Amino acid sequence: MAKDGEKTIGKGLELLELVGRSRNGLRGKEIAETLGLPVSTVFRQLKFLAERGFLRNADGVYTLGGALIRLGNAAMRQNPLSRLAHPLLAALSEATCETVHLAELRGGSVVYIDKVEGSRPVRMGAMIGNTGPLYCTGVGKAILAFLPEAERGRLLAEIVFTACTPKTITGREELETELAGIRCRGYAVDDCEHEPGVFCVAAPVFDSLGGVAGAVSVSGSELYLRDGQECIAAQVTAAAQSISKLLR
Repeated sequence: MAKDGEKTIGKGLELLELVGRSRNGLRGKEIAETLGLPVSTVFRQLKFLAERGFLRNADGVYTLGGALIRLGNAAMRQNPLSRLAHPLLAALSEATCETVHLAELRGGSVVYIDKVEGSRPVRMGAMIGNTGPLYCTGVGKAILAFLPEAERGRLLAEIVFTACTPKTITGREELETELAGIRCRGYAVDDCEHEPGVFCVAAPVFDSLGGVAGAVSVSGSELYLRDGQECIAAQVTAAAQSISKLLR
C-alpha cells in the first residue's frame, strides 16, 4: 500500500510540474500522452487536484491553481535565503527595470526560489519553483563556476548537453573555459543561450562559510541588456554581495 501511495503522489507531482512548465496550460489528453499514463487515471488526478485548488480548469485546459501560489509564498517565507534577499531583489529590479531571479542548486539543476518582475517584462519560462539547467542559465553558470572543484567536476560529468538555442554551449571543454572566465570577472552571462532573445547577467551569493548559497540575476530583452552589460553586472554583483553579507 505504501508503494502504491508513493506512486500516486509521484504521478501527481509529475503532473503538476508538467502543467507548470507549459506556457498556457494543457488539456487532459495532452498530459496523459506526455506522461504515458491512462487517460482515465490522469482525469481522476486532475479532478482531485482541481477540487483542492492545486489546478484550475478553464474549458478543459488545466493551469496551476491558487493553492500552489499560497504554498509557494509560504515556501518563500520559510526559506532564509529568499526571505533575506527579497527586499534587495526588489530594489535591483526597480533600479534596472528588469526581472530579477534568485536561484539555488538542487541536485544537478538550479531551482528558482524568488522572482521580481520588472517594468519591462519579457516572456520567460523561469518561474518560482521551476528548475533550469546549469550549463546555459546565468544563475546556473554563476553557481557552477564557484563550487569546489570536486563538486563542480562531478556535476560537469553528469550534464547531458542539449542545445536550447543556437547559442547554447554544448560541450564540456567550452563550458569549463566559460566557467574560468566567470571566476575571473565575478559574474556570468547568459547570452540568449537558454531562451531566444533573453539576455541575463548573474552573480553568486555566498553563505557564512564561503560556499555558494545561490545566485541572483537580472534578465530581459537582449535589446536592452547586451549593450549595458557592464553596468548591469556591477548592479547584480553589488546586490549579490549585499545578500551574502546578510547570510553571515
